Amino acid sequence: MYQSGYHQSTSNSIENRQYISLVNEEEHNQQSSIIQPPSSPTLSSYNYEETNQWLKNYPNQQRELLAHKQQSIISNHYSTLQGPIPFQNHWTTELRENLLQYAHTLYSTTPTNPLLLSLLHSIHDAYPAHLPTLLLLACVYYSHQDYASSLRYNQLILKYDPHYVEAMSNIGTTLRILGQTSEAEKWWYQAVRLRPGYWDAVENLVGILCSTQIPNLTTRFQEALDVCIFVEDHFYKRDKTTTIIKKNPISAPKRLPSLQMPRLQNLFYAMGNLKSAMGDILGAQLEYEKGLELVFGGSSLVSVIHLLVLVCGSNTVQMNESSLPLVLLQPDQAIQILQLMYPHTAGLLPGLVGLSINANKQSLDNTQSLLAANALRQTMQTTSTILLNLAKLLQDRMNSPLNIDDKNTTTIVTSPSLSIILPLYYFSLALNPSPSTANNLGILLSNLNGSVTSNAIQLSNSPPLPGTIRAMQYYMYGLGLDARHPHLYTNLGSLLKDMGHLQEAICMYEKAVEFNPKFDVALANLGNAIKDQGRVQDSVQFYRRAVQANPGFVDAICGLVNSLGGICDWRGRGTVDSNMEATVDEDGHFIPAGQKKLPGWMNQLVHIVEKQLDEGHTWGKHILQYPVHHPSSSTSETMMTVGEYLVHQLARFTTTTTSYISTNDKRDTALRLQRWKKRLEQWTSNNEDDKRNEGGWLMRLFERLIRRMQRHWYLQQFGAITETNQPQKAIVVDDQLAQQYQRPHIPTCLTSPPIPTVLPFHTFTYPLTARQIRLISHRNALRISHTTLTSSWLAPHVYPPPRPPCPRLKIGYVSSDFNNHPLAHLMQSVFGFHDRKYYDIHCYATTPTDSTCYRQKIETETEHFLDVSQWSNQQVVERIVNDGIHVLVNLNGYTKGARNEIFAARPAPVQCSFMGFAGTLGGGWCDWIIADSIVCPPGMVSCEVDRKRRRQRQHQQYNVFINNDDIVHYSDLEGDVDPEEPSDDFVYTEKFIYMPHSYFVNDHKQGFQDQAVLNNNNKDDNNNNNNTTWMAELNRRRTMRHEVFPGLPDDVVIFANFNQLYKLEPSTFRLWLRILERVPNSILWLLRFPPAGEQHLKQCTKDWVGEHVAKRLFFTDVAPKQIHIYRGRVADIFLDTPECNAHTTAADILWSGTPMLTYPKYEHKMCSRVGASIAYATGYGDEMVVTSEKEYEERAVQWAQGLLSLGNQHGSLMDLRKRLFLTREHSRLFDTERWTRNLERGLHEAWRRWVTGQEMEDLSPSSLNHSGCIWIIDPDDKKNESSNLDL
Repeated sequence: MYQSGYHQSTSNSIENRQYISLVNEEEHNQQSSIIQPPSSPTLSSYNYEETNQWLKNYPNQQRELLAHKQQSIISNHYSTLQGPIPFQNHWTTELRENLLQYAHTLYSTTPTNPLLLSLLHSIHDAYPAHLPTLLLLACVYYSHQDYASSLRYNQLILKYDPHYVEAMSNIGTTLRILGQTSEAEKWWYQAVRLRPGYWDAVENLVGILCSTQIPNLTTRFQEALDVCIFVEDHFYKRDKTTTIIKKNPISAPKRLPSLQMPRLQNLFYAMGNLKSAMGDILGAQLEYEKGLELVFGGSSLVSVIHLLVLVCGSNTVQMNESSLPLVLLQPDQAIQILQLMYPHTAGLLPGLVGLSINANKQSLDNTQSLLAANALRQTMQTTSTILLNLAKLLQDRMNSPLNIDDKNTTTIVTSPSLSIILPLYYFSLALNPSPSTANNLGILLSNLNGSVTSNAIQLSNSPPLPGTIRAMQYYMYGLGLDARHPHLYTNLGSLLKDMGHLQEAICMYEKAVEFNPKFDVALANLGNAIKDQGRVQDSVQFYRRAVQANPGFVDAICGLVNSLGGICDWRGRGTVDSNMEATVDEDGHFIPAGQKKLPGWMNQLVHIVEKQLDEGHTWGKHILQYPVHHPSSSTSETMMTVGEYLVHQLARFTTTTTSYISTNDKRDTALRLQRWKKRLEQWTSNNEDDKRNEGGWLMRLFERLIRRMQRHWYLQQFGAITETNQPQKAIVVDDQLAQQYQRPHIPTCLTSPPIPTVLPFHTFTYPLTARQIRLISHRNALRISHTTLTSSWLAPHVYPPPRPPCPRLKIGYVSSDFNNHPLAHLMQSVFGFHDRKYYDIHCYATTPTDSTCYRQKIETETEHFLDVSQWSNQQVVERIVNDGIHVLVNLNGYTKGARNEIFAARPAPVQCSFMGFAGTLGGGWCDWIIADSIVCPPGMVSCEVDRKRRRQRQHQQYNVFINNDDIVHYSDLEGDVDPEEPSDDFVYTEKFIYMPHSYFVNDHKQGFQDQAVLNNNNKDDNNNNNNTTWMAELNRRRTMRHEVFPGLPDDVVIFANFNQLYKLEPSTFRLWLRILERVPNSILWLLRFPPAGEQHLKQCTKDWVGEHVAKRLFFTDVAPKQIHIYRGRVADIFLDTPECNAHTTAADILWSGTPMLTYPKYEHKMCSRVGASIAYATGYGDEMVVTSEKEYEERAVQWAQGLLSLGNQHGSLMDLRKRLFLTREHSRLFDTERWTRNLERGLHEAWRRWVTGQEMEDLSPSSLNHSGCIWIIDPDDKKNESSNLDL
């Protein structure tokens, strides 16, 4: 995790969330206030406009500088001075000035020197009306804390000269120290009005107005800003005839002495801070840019970066901010870049040349030279800080949504982009080498992909380097500046972790924690990395420390909840719904459901989820009203809102006919446009309290439009043919087609959407509602869509559709798991089983080979297998398009290694999700989920809910927009209920391809056969073979049982569960313990998965039911796949986990013949229903699937008691085991080839529905009377009369 701000790596696990620190925390805090006012009274009385030598007074600087002034003169004239000061008749003007200068020197070094007052009073006695003497007298009394005398002498000055601003300012300073703030303000206001360029008064006044102790801070900020504007108007006369602030670059006023440059720049810095604090982000940016233009000699920011680009070797002469290329520099180049840009001044910024000349002038006395040198240092430091502030502001503009109401702003500023932001950091680093700036650069560079870095501008001698290596260079450079910088160690650790160097990452996190033991981000990252090593128990301490350091740190809380659940440490878990959930209190006591609601980690986590979901609904507010330029039919451009543009395009490209264009279709287009406009009007006038996500709706329109354009292109090129025997030519995209099917662009002001901290995979075991689960996936899908559709590598046009099948349908599978992974274990034969006569199969592996038998089998048997692990998303997408894939299958979903951006780019007309992720993806880039009606009930599917509601509306004669429009809500689309709606009525945004039997494919019949069983099955006498096979199986069971549990009596019932322990929760474990209590002659066999869970479960058992039951818990290590399946037969009963079922393990256990007991607890959680789907596919699901915890307990006890009473070879349980084992060779569950044929039917139908438009409800009005899903019927099964489609 990088400090503050989201970065999501390619992995979808919470452990890979990254956070960034974009503000220099050490150096920036030195200038964190709006402005730094002077803390002592003014020494100088000289008017800079008259003498051009006005001295600025920063605290403690004057004393050091004035100590050098004319020291030799004072020493020569008065080193031998004895006795009293000369009498009046001995005074001369020269003597007075030299004595006064001597007094200044004493004051600057030792302001309480007793000689000072005597000397000054002598001068005053000789020259009662000499104002500089009176001013210094007032200052000396101030230093002696004699504030009354100080006030008296300052007031005496004003009697002689009522416009003496130095005295006014000093009166203000004295009154402030006396606590008379209001009176002090009045004096400073008076001084500023008289002389706007009197900086001490300006800075004191602005400082006091911005004091956080003052109430009505916003009003005070505005007053301070008004003061700053008044001062700015003194130097720059603005054009008051226009309200448009179209800023031309500014330079230093000619009448401003070079020594005053820091003060004027500080004014713009203060104005930027004030506007930022008041929420005027664009105004703040404008002021920061002014502060930079001063020192860059009147050049605009874009001009300066243009110069950088030219210096780095670009040949482009004309550039604007939208065409600036990205410049990539290494650290040693960045710190020297100003020398390359400004060689004639040795790297000095053009606007600082005057200061530098004064600092080095031999003609100036030493004091003036030192003052100039100090002013130069001050200006360079302030410039560096402004650069950092501006960079942070631009990043916030890129990453946080602006109020779209700002579209009518009169302030014109530079648009944010990395091409602007990176140079700001380079310049800051060159002016002030800082570890924090290096840190921020490393973060930005670490996120650059290969296509970006390869197209960037670099110095000619620079080697091409990926973003990760460049980031590492800056982290190492920063550590060279500060070897104890915790942020650098943390971010370097995250970089190493993303690169696969886990142990090295841990070392970096440990360094960060060593130098800052309470650094919450480093602690959470360390916990994540240690957890990834499998040391789940060890990770807990670091999550706890992170939460202790920052109780509101969401990711640390989520990491802690995950780790505690993973090792079954349920203490302090808490409840969300005490009526439905059991829990465990802080002391480890079990609290049954319905007793009391306990606060705890789970409550906190669910509260976080709900809060983040609620906050995220404002993303893109008013974006539909944002103006865009739209190419019209003529050569000119038309201005319309983005909403208007999209609905016009949707009406244009939504083709209902199966030919390209017809008269009816043109009439339909007008009707569709009218309908879309009505919806758009609802959005622009909707209730502010209606929490719908406008940005999300916009993205849904973009995704829908891209699909409609792709289909429109297909119909125009090929007609409505689903397949052909005549080969067609592939579409060649020329300029005309690229223009016709130009990709719609997301407005640049729509920044990346926020996503919840809880990721989709973690919803499996959290007590979340259907709406919460749906929205977590949907918000992640929006982030993926936005990231992809705003990427520079995306083609400027919609990707062209493939040629029609001729006759083979091209199916592509994308996965990171074509290795030793459960998915490969289950699907390894599927790719080779596809019928090559009708289907052309392509596999795209996004991870390199692990050289296991699983990878080798898939590579060998797949017709086209391609390792794209080193390819960019752009390269993979373009390959899929060139391969002409008709149906693309996502085998990852939201799991580790996913490349969902490939699907978000829409390279194929039909895109499906299967196997990898047990839930909705929630995105418009997934059209279908391949499942079955048990695991994903139709009642939880968006398109079916939409049909149900529209039928109800028809019966009620209810219309929302216009007559005959039966959409329920303006944010709904036909067949697509708004995922953001507040109801729990559905969870799946996709349509379904419903497989017969079970969606859960497996390869046990091909990959995990027993040779002895095969030999028996090959014999002719079936009945005798079955008996022989069964008796042999019983012997194998007995032998294996004694190997796994030596000494365990034969009459002990073995309950088992082989799931990872994160799937277990207190209620289920207590249920298992009740079963053990009721069946005393039984044990529970679990896996050390992970090992740390064993001690916690045994302790729970002791605390809840006693030591005698705890002794009956048996744990074994996780075994290799073959051994795991082979020894599964030892268990008598497999007890499934209702919260999140066994998936692959369920197929494993049923292949061994062991009966399982499963409870599909939730209708809206696919992961809790997989066991039922698998069990029913055996044909014996009614015996293994229950509908409540009570039935679960009774069935388990009944089976066990029957086994004990009738012996281990008789009874209902053994009869079920025998049937499961002997029928497995012919079971629908294990018939992989049959399953593949059924999948082919479903994918072919999905393609047909895309071509004909039947899939799209707005194109198929009659669809209201039919299911929107595809129901596959196995030809060998009896047709189900309730199904509506026979394929």
